[in-house]
Amino acid sequence: MHGVILLAGGSGDRMGSDVKDKLLHPILETNAFRLCCNAYIGIKEISSLVIVYREKYQQKLLENEYDISRKRFHESLDPIYVAGGSRREDSVRKGLEALPKECSFVQVHDCARPMIRTSTITEMIHEVEDKGVIVACRPASDTIRQSLETELSSDQPQKTQTLNRQSLWFMETPQATHKSWLTQALNRAKERNISITDEVSALELDNRKTAFFCLDYPNPKITNIDDLKLVEYLLKEERNIL
Repeated sequence: MHGVILLAGGSGDRMGSDVKDKLLHPILETNAFRLCCNAYIGIKEISSLVIVYREKYQQKLLENEYDISRKRFHESLDPIYVAGGSRREDSVRKGLEALPKECSFVQVHDCARPMIRTSTITEMIHEVEDKGVIVACRPASDTIRQSLETELSSDQPQKTQTLNRQSLWFMETPQATHKSWLTQALNRAKERNISITDEVSALELDNRKTAFFCLDYPNPKITNIDDLKLVEYLLKEERNIL
Protein backbone atom coordinates (compact mmCIF):
# COMPACT_ATOMS: atom_id res chain seq x y z
CA MET A 1 0.00 0.00 0.00
CA HIS A 2 1.18 3.50 -0.85
CA GLY A 3 0.83 6.58 1.33
CA VAL A 4 1.41 10.21 0.41
CA ILE A 5 2.58 13.12 2.55
CA LEU A 6 1.78 16.58 1.19
CA LEU A 7 3.87 19.25 2.89
CA ALA A 8 1.81 22.44 3.13
CA GLY A 9 3.15 24.04 6.31
CA GLY A 10 6.14 25.99 5.03
CA SER A 11 6.60 29.49 6.41
CA GLY A 12 7.04 31.30 3.09
CA ASP A 13 9.18 33.98 4.74
CA ARG A 14 10.67 35.11 1.42
CA MET A 15 7.31 35.96 -0.16
CA GLY A 16 6.93 39.40 1.40
CA SER A 17 3.97 41.00 3.16
CA ASP A 18 1.69 40.98 0.09
CA VAL A 19 1.40 37.17 0.13
CA LYS A 20 -0.09 35.71 3.32
CA ASP A 21 0.23 32.07 2.21
CA LYS A 22 2.09 31.15 -0.97
CA LEU A 23 0.18 27.88 -1.30
CA LEU A 24 -3.23 29.57 -1.14
CA HIS A 25 -2.38 32.74 -3.04
CA PRO A 26 -4.56 33.01 -6.19
CA ILE A 27 -3.01 31.72 -9.42
CA LEU A 28 -5.60 32.28 -12.16
CA GLU A 29 -8.74 30.66 -10.70
CA THR A 30 -6.82 28.23 -8.49
CA ASN A 31 -3.79 28.06 -6.15
CA ALA A 32 -0.70 25.93 -5.57
CA PHE A 33 -2.24 23.68 -2.93
CA ARG A 34 -5.32 22.92 -5.00
CA LEU A 35 -3.18 22.15 -8.04
CA CYS A 36 -1.28 19.58 -5.97
CA CYS A 37 -4.53 18.06 -4.71
CA ASN A 38 -5.78 17.83 -8.29
CA ALA A 39 -2.63 15.95 -9.27
CA TYR A 40 -2.88 13.39 -6.46
CA ILE A 41 -6.62 12.84 -6.26
CA GLY A 42 -8.03 9.79 -8.01
CA ILE A 43 -4.84 7.68 -8.14
CA LYS A 44 -6.07 4.23 -7.18
CA GLU A 45 -2.72 3.06 -5.79
CA ILE A 46 -2.82 5.71 -3.05
CA SER A 47 -4.47 4.30 0.06
CA SER A 48 -3.66 7.10 2.52
CA LEU A 49 -3.05 10.83 2.20
CA VAL A 50 -1.53 12.98 4.95
CA ILE A 51 -1.63 16.77 4.67
CA VAL A 52 0.82 18.58 6.94
CA TYR A 53 -0.36 22.07 7.89
CA ARG A 54 1.21 25.03 9.68
CA GLU A 55 -1.49 26.07 12.18
CA LYS A 56 -5.20 25.57 12.81
CA TYR A 57 -6.37 28.54 10.78
CA GLN A 58 -4.46 27.30 7.74
CA GLN A 59 -5.80 23.79 8.29
CA LYS A 60 -9.38 25.02 7.80
CA LEU A 61 -8.41 26.75 4.56
CA LEU A 62 -6.63 23.63 3.31
CA GLU A 63 -9.67 21.50 4.16
CA ASN A 64 -11.85 23.80 2.05
CA GLU A 65 -9.43 23.60 -0.87
CA TYR A 66 -9.23 19.82 -0.70
CA ASP A 67 -13.02 19.60 -0.68
CA ILE A 68 -13.14 21.67 -3.89
CA SER A 69 -10.77 19.22 -5.57
CA ARG A 70 -12.59 16.23 -4.11
CA LYS A 71 -15.94 17.34 -5.51
CA ARG A 72 -14.44 18.03 -8.92
CA PHE A 73 -12.88 14.57 -9.21
CA HIS A 74 -15.45 12.64 -7.12
CA GLU A 75 -12.77 11.56 -4.65
CA SER A 76 -13.80 9.48 -1.62
CA LEU A 77 -10.42 9.35 0.17
CA ASP A 78 -10.45 11.31 3.42
CA PRO A 79 -7.07 12.93 4.14
CA ILE A 80 -5.37 12.92 7.53
CA TYR A 81 -4.43 16.42 8.72
CA VAL A 82 -1.33 16.74 10.89
CA ALA A 83 0.33 19.79 12.45
CA GLY A 84 3.87 20.21 11.14
CA GLY A 85 7.08 20.75 13.05
CA SER A 86 9.60 23.57 13.11
CA ARG A 87 11.76 21.94 10.42
CA ARG A 88 10.99 20.02 7.25
CA GLU A 89 12.27 16.73 8.68
CA ASP A 90 10.05 17.19 11.75
CA SER A 91 7.01 17.68 9.52
CA VAL A 92 7.84 14.60 7.47
CA ARG A 93 8.36 12.56 10.63
CA LYS A 94 4.93 13.59 11.91
CA GLY A 95 3.43 12.69 8.56
CA LEU A 96 5.02 9.25 8.71
CA GLU A 97 3.65 8.69 12.21
CA ALA A 98 0.15 9.50 10.95
CA LEU A 99 0.24 6.97 8.10
CA PRO A 100 -1.40 3.59 8.78
CA LYS A 101 0.91 0.67 9.54
CA GLU A 102 -0.34 -1.03 6.38
CA CYS A 103 1.44 1.54 4.18
CA SER A 104 4.64 -0.01 2.86
CA PHE A 105 5.72 2.92 0.68
CA VAL A 106 5.51 6.67 1.06
CA GLN A 107 5.78 9.52 -1.41
CA VAL A 108 6.58 12.99 -0.06
CA HIS A 109 5.72 16.11 -2.05
CA ASP A 110 6.27 19.78 -1.32
CA CYS A 111 3.11 21.67 -2.26
CA ALA A 112 5.29 24.64 -3.23
CA ARG A 113 5.82 22.65 -6.47
CA PRO A 114 2.30 22.84 -7.95
CA MET A 115 3.17 21.85 -11.54
CA ILE A 116 3.69 18.17 -10.71
CA ARG A 117 1.70 15.86 -12.97
CA THR A 118 -0.43 12.83 -12.15
CA SER A 119 1.50 10.76 -14.70
CA THR A 120 4.75 11.42 -12.82
CA ILE A 121 3.21 10.52 -9.48
CA THR A 122 1.79 7.28 -10.85
CA GLU A 123 5.00 6.22 -12.59
CA MET A 124 7.02 6.88 -9.45
CA ILE A 125 4.57 4.82 -7.39
CA HIS A 126 5.13 1.88 -9.72
CA GLU A 127 8.91 2.28 -9.93
CA VAL A 128 9.59 2.69 -6.21
CA GLU A 129 8.41 -0.86 -5.58
CA ASP A 130 11.33 -2.12 -7.66
CA LYS A 131 13.96 0.55 -7.01
CA GLY A 132 13.46 1.29 -3.32
CA VAL A 133 14.19 5.02 -3.53
CA ILE A 134 13.21 7.33 -6.39
CA VAL A 135 13.25 11.10 -6.68
CA ALA A 136 12.00 13.64 -9.20
CA CYS A 137 14.98 15.60 -10.45
CA ARG A 138 16.75 17.13 -13.41
CA PRO A 139 20.41 17.21 -14.50
CA ALA A 140 22.47 20.32 -13.80
CA SER A 141 22.88 22.44 -16.91
CA ASP A 142 24.73 25.44 -15.47
CA THR A 143 28.36 25.70 -14.44
CA ILE A 144 28.56 25.23 -10.67
CA ARG A 145 31.50 26.34 -8.59
CA GLN A 146 32.33 25.53 -4.99
CA SER A 147 34.03 28.05 -2.75
CA LEU A 148 37.08 26.69 -0.95
CA GLU A 149 37.14 29.52 1.58
CA THR A 150 36.27 28.89 5.22
CA GLU A 151 34.49 32.24 5.43
CA LEU A 152 32.19 33.07 2.53
CA SER A 153 31.95 36.62 1.24
CA SER A 154 30.16 37.64 -1.94
CA ASP A 155 32.14 40.86 -2.33
CA GLN A 156 35.66 39.44 -1.93
CA PRO A 157 37.70 37.29 -4.37
CA GLN A 158 37.57 33.62 -3.44
CA LYS A 159 39.43 30.47 -4.33
CA THR A 160 37.00 28.13 -6.07
CA GLN A 161 36.81 24.85 -7.90
CA THR A 162 34.49 23.93 -10.74
CA LEU A 163 32.32 20.88 -10.12
CA ASN A 164 31.65 18.32 -12.83
CA ARG A 165 28.06 19.08 -13.75
CA GLN A 166 27.68 15.74 -15.53
CA SER A 167 27.49 14.14 -12.09
CA LEU A 168 25.25 16.82 -10.52
CA TRP A 169 21.47 16.69 -10.27
CA PHE A 170 18.93 19.17 -8.96
CA MET A 171 16.64 17.42 -6.48
CA GLU A 172 12.91 18.16 -6.57
CA THR A 173 9.80 16.44 -5.25
CA PRO A 174 8.05 14.01 -5.15
CA GLN A 175 10.51 11.69 -3.41
CA ALA A 176 9.41 8.13 -2.68
CA THR A 177 10.76 5.18 -0.71
CA HIS A 178 9.87 2.45 1.79
CA LYS A 179 8.11 3.99 4.76
CA SER A 180 10.27 2.01 7.19
CA TRP A 181 13.47 3.16 5.47
CA LEU A 182 12.55 6.83 5.69
CA THR A 183 11.41 6.52 9.31
CA GLN A 184 14.68 4.87 10.27
CA ALA A 185 16.77 7.42 8.35
CA LEU A 186 15.04 10.43 9.89
CA ASN A 187 15.44 8.96 13.37
CA ARG A 188 19.13 8.41 12.69
CA ALA A 189 19.52 12.02 11.53
CA LYS A 190 17.82 13.23 14.70
CA GLU A 191 20.10 11.12 16.90
CA ARG A 192 23.17 12.57 15.14
CA ASN A 193 21.74 16.11 15.12
CA ILE A 194 22.11 16.28 11.33
CA SER A 195 19.98 18.80 9.44
CA ILE A 196 18.05 17.24 6.55
CA THR A 197 17.04 19.20 3.44
CA ASP A 198 15.09 16.43 1.72
CA GLU A 199 14.26 12.74 2.06
CA VAL A 200 17.19 11.52 -0.02
CA SER A 201 19.69 13.35 2.21
CA ALA A 202 18.32 11.35 5.15
CA LEU A 203 18.39 8.05 3.27
CA GLU A 204 22.03 8.68 2.34
CA LEU A 205 22.87 8.23 6.03
CA ASP A 206 21.90 4.57 5.63
CA ASN A 207 23.75 4.25 2.30
CA ARG A 208 20.55 3.82 0.31
CA LYS A 209 20.95 4.09 -3.44
CA THR A 210 18.65 6.51 -5.27
CA ALA A 211 16.98 6.16 -8.66
CA PHE A 212 16.52 9.41 -10.59
CA PHE A 213 13.21 10.19 -12.28
CA CYS A 214 14.18 12.91 -14.71
CA LEU A 215 11.33 15.33 -15.46
CA ASP A 216 10.83 16.65 -18.99
CA TYR A 217 8.61 19.56 -17.93
CA PRO A 218 9.01 22.51 -15.52
CA ASN A 219 8.40 21.75 -11.84
CA PRO A 220 9.43 25.03 -10.17
CA LYS A 221 9.33 25.65 -6.44
CA ILE A 222 7.48 28.77 -5.28
CA THR A 223 9.76 30.77 -3.02
CA ASN A 224 9.10 34.37 -4.12
CA ILE A 225 6.68 36.55 -6.09
CA ASP A 226 8.43 35.88 -9.38
CA ASP A 227 7.84 32.15 -8.93
CA LEU A 228 4.10 32.76 -8.62
CA LYS A 229 4.22 34.66 -11.90
CA LEU A 230 6.15 31.81 -13.51
CA VAL A 231 3.60 29.22 -12.40
CA GLU A 232 0.80 31.39 -13.76
CA TYR A 233 2.62 31.63 -17.09
CA LEU A 234 3.16 27.86 -17.19
CA LEU A 235 -0.51 27.22 -16.45
CA LYS A 236 -1.55 29.53 -19.27
CA GLU A 237 0.92 27.82 -21.60
CA GLU A 238 -0.41 24.41 -20.55
CA ARG A 239 -3.95 25.53 -21.32
CA ASN A 240 -2.96 27.26 -24.58
CA ILE A 241 -4.35 30.61 -23.48
CA LEU A 242 -1.23 32.74 -23.96
